[in-house]
Amino acid sequence: MISTKSTQKLSTEERKKRIQDLYEHQMEKFMQENVSEPLFIPKMAYKPATKDEKHITFFASELERAEYYEVPKNVYTEFISSEYIPEDPKRTLYKWVFNPHWRTEYDIIEATESIQERYMIPVAELRIVQQAAAQKEIKLPSLDLGPTDEPFNMLTIRDLAAIMLKKPVSNKQWLNEIIKSK
Repeated sequence: MISTKSTQKLSTEERKKRIQDLYEHQMEKFMQENVSEPLFIPKMAYKPATKDEKHITFFASELERAEYYEVPKNVYTEFISSEYIPEDPKRTLYKWVFNPHWRTEYDIIEATESIQERYMIPVAELRIVQQAAAQKEIKLPSLDLGPTDEPFNMLTIRDLAAIMLKKPVSNKQWLNEIIKSK
């Protein structure tokens, strides 16, 4: 993670490098989402003076890029500072699910001489992309269950409570042994 703040404007090369670093950090989550070429646009999240909640802004050209594909792409983002430094120590990845009505449903920040018009999207509309938990291998103890397993409909309420509460209170010793092993 980049930890220095710069008072000078970033060069195009440095900005591209920082975006690439942000992208590479999120690569596992993109793979988990089954997205081979994600549209990743890191953004600053802020509370505009006229709003009660945080927003991010996209240029029309960025949203048009999402719309360009036969099946429009969702946009992935990570909250950053103006120097493209991650704002969240957890490095949360967000997904804006493409909204085909973006031109009419979102507030516009009008263009100025130096900045193109932008569309304000509430952070509340973004979905968090969760990191998949590492698969933990569960090893069952070797148990003598007799000649056959019991059918599911043979479980009692007590057995179900033992499973749900993770307490070995069942009258079935084999079930208590499984619960104890976890």
